[in-house]
Amino acid sequence: MTLITNSGDLAALEPEWLALCRRTPGATPFQTPMWLLPWWRHFGSNDLAVIATPEAIAPLYIVREDDESLGMFLGTGNSDYLDVVGDAAAIVDEMGRLDCQMWDLQQLRPSSTMLTVPLPAGWSDSVDDHDVCLILPLHEIPASTHFRKKIRYYRRALARLGDVRVEPATVENLDEQLEALFELHAARWQQRGLPGVLADDVVQQFTRDAARRMLDAGALRMYATRVADRIVAVFYGFALGDTVYYYLSGYDPALEKLSIGTPLVAHAIDEAVRDGATTFDFLRGAEEYKYAWGAKDRINRRRQLFRG
Repeated sequence: MTLITNSGDLAALEPEWLALCRRTPGATPFQTPMWLLPWWRHFGSNDLAVIATPEAIAPLYIVREDDESLGMFLGTGNSDYLDVVGDAAAIVDEMGRLDCQMWDLQQLRPSSTMLTVPLPAGWSDSVDDHDVCLILPLHEIPASTHFRKKIRYYRRALARLGDVRVEPATVENLDEQLEALFELHAARWQQRGLPGVLADDVVQQFTRDAARRMLDAGALRMYATRVADRIVAVFYGFALGDTVYYYLSGYDPALEKLSIGTPLVAHAIDEAVRDGATTFDFLRGAEEYKYAWGAKDRINRRRQLFRG
């Protein structure tokens, strides 16, 4: 059992960490070093407290203020899933020995062993529903003629504006696609009088860092729709195991009536099927368009552990 308390040692763990994620069923991109090393670099504060064994990693940190202490997963806030990588039974006793009064373990999927692992002596807990995620088994994609006709109609309508092509992210075009994502995402939210989640400079720096690492690891799923050489929509997601995850998108609000996001999601789903994925995860948020694809609710849970 190793307790990692500094960024250098955490970065050195990256090869073993990624290998563990790839062999752990159900691990998501949000538990990988490609996501969490940039997260700690750009958002981390207070005490790093990552617990590592040969078969489990708990990416944790502890916030301290005066005599109070609160432990959480790295990635808390902008990660749709959080968890131990591997078996939580190898981790939870060590968590109980750390100098922390309370652990707030958010965005745990229903299958997480962290929800059921017995508590250390002297601890109590509470478990509550947290956020809803929308999950689409790829064998359940709507097959109705009407649904397919709608996608073809949107594609034809877009083609009337000029030559249309969808490009995957590469080393050469990643920066261009990210800049387009930031601009298009902001433009959409500005119409509602809001800045959007990508407006902050630190968030953009984190996104650039994480996207580059995901690309290098073969886990980035990013596509840009060009019309007459101009990027009008961007899909930003990830893949790990048999699942593709749809994290964010941006599109030109002037073309909203053409539903330009729908053909791009269709492209991402088609690519997921070609890659052998079995699940397309729309992640948090119960937006209507997700249900139109046939996605179904899955409720994340939150377990809080209290000393004493």
